[in-house]
Amino acid sequence: MDKYLLLFAIFMLSLVAHAQDQKTLVATGDKYYGKKDYKNALAAYLAAQDLNPDDAAVNFKIGLTYLYSETKSKAASYISKAYRLNPAVNPDIDYHLGIAFQNTNEFQKAIEHFENFKKKKANLSSIVDEKIAECHIADSLSQNELNVIIENLGPVNTPYSDYSPIISADGNTLIFTSNRTDDPAKVKANQNFEDIYFTTKQGNTWSAPKPISPNINIKYNDAAASLSPDGKTLFLYYEEGEGDIYTSTLTGDQWSKPEPLNKNINTAMFWETCASVTADGKKLFFASNRPGGIGELDLYVSQLDSKGEWGKAVNLGPVINTPENEDSPYIHHDGVTLYFSSDGHPRLGNSDIFVTEFVNNKWKKPENMGYPLNSWEYDGFFTLSPDKKKGYFSTAKEGGLGDADIYSITFLEPKYKVKPKPEVVAAVQKAAEEKVKTEIPKSEEFIDASIQAKKEQKVVTLLKGRVIDESNAAPLGAVISLVDNATNKVMAKINANPLTGEFELIIPHGGNYGVATEKAGYLFNSINFALPEFAEYQEIDTHIIMVKAEVGSKVVLKNIFFDIGKADLKTESVAEVENIKELLITNPNLKVQINGHTDNSGNAASNKSLSLKRASSVVTYLVGHGIAAERVSAKGYGSERPIVSNDDETGGREINRRTEIEIIE
Repeated sequence: MDKYLLLFAIFMLSLVAHAQDQKTLVATGDKYYGKKDYKNALAAYLAAQDLNPDDAAVNFKIGLTYLYSETKSKAASYISKAYRLNPAVNPDIDYHLGIAFQNTNEFQKAIEHFENFKKKKANLSSIVDEKIAECHIADSLSQNELNVIIENLGPVNTPYSDYSPIISADGNTLIFTSNRTDDPAKVKANQNFEDIYFTTKQGNTWSAPKPISPNINIKYNDAAASLSPDGKTLFLYYEEGEGDIYTSTLTGDQWSKPEPLNKNINTAMFWETCASVTADGKKLFFASNRPGGIGELDLYVSQLDSKGEWGKAVNLGPVINTPENEDSPYIHHDGVTLYFSSDGHPRLGNSDIFVTEFVNNKWKKPENMGYPLNSWEYDGFFTLSPDKKKGYFSTAKEGGLGDADIYSITFLEPKYKVKPKPEVVAAVQKAAEEKVKTEIPKSEEFIDASIQAKKEQKVVTLLKGRVIDESNAAPLGAVISLVDNATNKVMAKINANPLTGEFELIIPHGGNYGVATEKAGYLFNSINFALPEFAEYQEIDTHIIMVKAEVGSKVVLKNIFFDIGKADLKTESVAEVENIKELLITNPNLKVQINGHTDNSGNAASNKSLSLKRASSVVTYLVGHGIAAERVSAKGYGSERPIVSNDDETGGREINRRTEIEIIE
């Protein structure tokens, strides 16, 4: 008998020791969990679960910890098991299980548990209703999954936060923000502040990121915001005061020390975060929590005035801004399509990316860009290529390398993947439709909207290359202006890099545009673009060749227009003739001759007469606008001096019909 008692005592002692071991592990896990050290908390809880796999409390703790980890999708299985073992293990288990099922895209299960929680905690119904709405929206959007390829940028990212990607117009330079560090002490002291980095594309891979410049990266936080289309001006967030928007300019390969924007943009006591500038450099969209707004962070726009100063900031209004946060605005190269993040508009989760357009002088209702671009996590800092086929954004997707990573997204055709609609319970479906009908279009409406959007899509042309000297091909720094010939307004003005001559210029489709390149000591260069409203995105890589202002030098004026057989200057020619006027005003000792040329079609004498009349029209304008008559003259050559053969129209006669400016003294 004593023998059996001894065995029983040993057995009981082992059980007690086992229980004490599990209790110690759980206590250790709780300690780490309280410090938000979820990695070590998870290790302790999992060890405790090995000792007793069917402990409801431990399974719940594991699931809850996974919800705060990088692998949130594992939470649902553990919390579900805890729920099966003991539904009363935690009074809020239904809420947490709803969150867990959101992460696994099981939205109907999530709704069921949110509804259960709502019955128990009626005082929290507004919070729960928001989560249920997220599930309805996510369920609807997931039925119309975007046809996209999403890829982590790999070596660009680190275990830290990498976000706010800014892509150059040609897609080969990426500027971004990161709080990466090699110093564990800084991480421990929470002093791994954000800096700005850049990387360049080499083939299909990105180079190792480098700090952008010691002139820009300071001791505390600084973050990339926007890059001007010519790549020469960087807008950035500086942690000065409450946080403001600054600019730095690139001269050669050196970035200048950042300077703050004026008080119409920056405020003394409030926060200005992200910013985005239009392709013409004349509008700045930014986020601020200044007084008088609609919500926490609102989106504003400021226009550049005639003195080169940013004007009064205007709130984008209640169509865009909500009582919550709107942030990370990005205005596309087309000048009318605005992307931003929001946690106030109908969304899938924490914060989603939305898109709107400025049509008929007002903003359209923002649209959620859809799944899987948007997820349950924070999604934002979206940027898009000129052709709208390749984008970049930041998120904390499961399987990433760090707290937040930068991803690329490639948009394919058709816009949505063909996917059968899943079976749902009739009552739940009816509730979902009631909730979503005013927020998210139905499947057919999604597809119809996609087709219509493609028809209405504003596309652009990217003109890039180098400005060089005609005689020796030396790179030149020059001023390049884009003019809308219909209105004679300068739409954009950029500077070519003085060391390399490189430039990038965005030209919107749907108009007749002149590109004038000017540099002291040279005749201006003239290019014309007549672009249709709807066309494919294109890139034009060219050399802008500059001719020195010497006697005998001449260039073709490609933005001088006449009707067929007529000699009256068309209104689209005014900007070009004004360039001639400025050239003569800037160079008071210069005398020029305007040469008129035709092709060989028709009567030679008539052609010569017409060419002289056309050249004289330019002279008449100049004299009538203050240029001394002795400084300008006209000459008509008719078809006597063709540049190319007149055998065909596009490659011959069209080129030979031209107006030139020639320096004669």
